[in-house]
Amino acid sequence: MKKKILLLASWYPTTASPIGGIFVQDQARILSRQYEVAVLAPQLVPGNFRKAGPFTFSQEIEQDEALIVYRPRVPVPLPRPRALAFLFYLPVVKKSAAKLMAEWGQPDLIHAHVVLPGGWAAVQLGKRYSLPVVLTEHSSPFAMQLRRPYQRFLVRHTLAQMQQVIAVSPALAQEIQDFFPAAPLVVAGNVIKTNFFVPPEIEKKSARGRTRFLSVALLSKQKGINYLLQAGRLLLARGCTSFELTIGGDGPERTALERLAHDLGLGPHCRFLGMLAPHEVKNAMQQCDVFVMPSLHESFCIVLGEAMACGKPVIATRCGGPEFVITPETGVLVEPANAAMLAEVMENFITHRAAYDAQQVRQSVVRRFGEEAFLQNLAAVYERIWSKI
Repeated sequence: MKKKILLLASWYPTTASPIGGIFVQDQARILSRQYEVAVLAPQLVPGNFRKAGPFTFSQEIEQDEALIVYRPRVPVPLPRPRALAFLFYLPVVKKSAAKLMAEWGQPDLIHAHVVLPGGWAAVQLGKRYSLPVVLTEHSSPFAMQLRRPYQRFLVRHTLAQMQQVIAVSPALAQEIQDFFPAAPLVVAGNVIKTNFFVPPEIEKKSARGRTRFLSVALLSKQKGINYLLQAGRLLLARGCTSFELTIGGDGPERTALERLAHDLGLGPHCRFLGMLAPHEVKNAMQQCDVFVMPSLHESFCIVLGEAMACGKPVIATRCGGPEFVITPETGVLVEPANAAMLAEVMENFITHRAAYDAQQVRQSVVRRFGEEAFLQNLAAVYERIWSKI
């Protein structure tokens, strides 16, 4: 009989935000190949406390491939102090977990994703049901969880109660250790869906002989896309015109970035694709020559691994996670917020002074972060914990 894992996710995709926490959903689906998995994914929603109390309980239950997903609603007043939302979060999680366990059975282990609020609530459930608790941390940067005194108190308490804390990169592990040296840390990267992201069957060259650079991201300031556009302008100023910039994704900075591309004179060389479905991301990666991610901070950066799984070399910044993902055989690292350095590396690809073996690029990801590697890494963590019970 398969052992049961309950995932408690601070971040998880919703209809309103289909890519929010999608990496947690990917992990849950792959984990379900070896274990019986249920997901508890609470959603904060506006609450009308004149008609109902703050702890009124309701939830949706859905089947997602082999997963069962419980989505309890956490009603909170708006506008809300975040601390107040936390007070409402825990009672709802406890009610939902009790209902889940009555219908699905008691798990053998609780695996939380992101320390607040999921990790904190998971610790309370672990105490109530005498279950071991594991945390995978994804926050980028980890300091985002430490802005207020009450957050620092809750994070310290949560980390102290975990049987294992998994950081998705060495840089993130160091951030956690700097805050709480006693955290029981291990590093294990995110999963890359290497059975889905694969090299193209036939390589298609650009009809105009241009080097095709691709970036796919939530268009926020953290992703540093403005530096990529500035690098494109520097290339044009050098007389280097045989390139295309393709930018996939949407977000709060999209309008400003489109305006910047126009102001920089990148019109014929730059396209914004908007939000892309997973198969569209794969197709764009298969058609590009080089994937670029100029982020200011990343805990891991899954899209880098996805592009590499498609056999594509990558350019990224030394901003935490990419240093763990990229090797000299798979791509180039540059300093964050440095358009000149980024342009120089891009020019090396345009002039063919940089060349990479597609199969070697792909195997680097398959070996370290592919689906089988992910299952083996997580199974080893679980077995160590169960062996001590």
